[in-house]
Amino acid sequence: MRKFVVLVLMAGYISSVSAITLGEAVRATLSTNPDIAASRQSAEAQSFLARQSKAGIYPSIEIGLAGGWEQSNNTTTRATGVESLDLSRTEKSIRLTQRLFDGFSTRGLIKQQASLTEAALARQTNTEEAVSLRAVQVYLEMLRRGSVVALGEENLQHHDTTLTKISERYESGVGTRVDVVQTEGRRAQSKSNVLLAKRDVANGRAEFYRVIGEQPVNLSLPDNASGLPSTLTQALTIAEDNNPELEAAQAEYDAAVSADKSARGNKYPRIDLELGATRNDDTDGTIGANDDVTAMVRLTYNLYKGGAEKARRSEASARMMAAQESLRGAQRELDEDVTTVWNELQDILVRLEYLEAHVASTEEVLQVYNEQLSLGKRTLLDLLDVQNELLRAKVALTAGQFSARFARYRLLASTGQLLENLNGQ
Repeated sequence: MRKFVVLVLMAGYISSVSAITLGEAVRATLSTNPDIAASRQSAEAQSFLARQSKAGIYPSIEIGLAGGWEQSNNTTTRATGVESLDLSRTEKSIRLTQRLFDGFSTRGLIKQQASLTEAALARQTNTEEAVSLRAVQVYLEMLRRGSVVALGEENLQHHDTTLTKISERYESGVGTRVDVVQTEGRRAQSKSNVLLAKRDVANGRAEFYRVIGEQPVNLSLPDNASGLPSTLTQALTIAEDNNPELEAAQAEYDAAVSADKSARGNKYPRIDLELGATRNDDTDGTIGANDDVTAMVRLTYNLYKGGAEKARRSEASARMMAAQESLRGAQRELDEDVTTVWNELQDILVRLEYLEAHVASTEEVLQVYNEQLSLGKRTLLDLLDVQNELLRAKVALTAGQFSARFARYRLLASTGQLLENLNGQ
């Protein structure tokens, strides 16, 4: 139980009527963070692009309406003995065009946009994970700063008590003026440490509000993150399956492959089915209606466009290779990140054992000094020195405990499990 005693000391320092848990803090951040809002809008915009790409597989239908005045003076009008004829001309048309074959360019475009949509959604998730991790960091850091204040104030109380006792001994003629001065100096240093710690808390409040959008009121120490991988190998495997950054890189590579296939479609002819119907009234000097109905299969083939299409294919191929290298780089970066976080967590857990041992041994020394004080073998200044050493040991232990907690959340973030873990808090 001793390892967590330090952590709960701040409960009395950061308090208010209302309260906010870690899960609530993260959810508040997700609902107001502008980066997340922007990523969501980007993902939505990309989804509309994907819808646009599918239009190529459906028929295109166009209607036309026109009306106006026409003056005709041609062989038709002159044959009737009229030099010039004024007519009210109208045109009505409908045309249906259905793409039959385009070298699979449209199919490639559809797959490309679908993959880009997956990438955008993965980028959104990655942004949410990163912002959530930042919220976790700010939340835990606020608790750590509060703990330091509580520890500092406890130490200051020991200095006040010691100063009172030493002053009383001096006034009774037992102690010396040097003891009083030394104690006053150490008390002044203790007071300074408390003021610095409180300043850090004030700065932490401002940071908390900026990141989370809520005031840090009555923060509660969250449970340790659960569902962590038990080995580095397991962590790497989970990360490869769940990390959104890697998912985005994979989707972007898939999109580049589809774009390359789409670009190669221009090497093939394009075949379209065209159906049309047109009615012209009073056209070319002829009074009455003219009706035309057409049904055509149109083949077009690009023979030469100044090398533009060849360059487009080369561009698509180069972009595909670039995306492949980016995917490889993302894989390496992920492996490095997971390994680094894993090693950091293991190191912190080992160091915690020594930090806890340091606190325990210092507490034992303090107990022995108290016993020796009653026997006249130790002075109040000796006790004060041990109290200061105990403060430093507890502050270091507190920092280590919070570092271990945050490292667990970092590991969850690198493996793509952070949001899932936080949903239950």
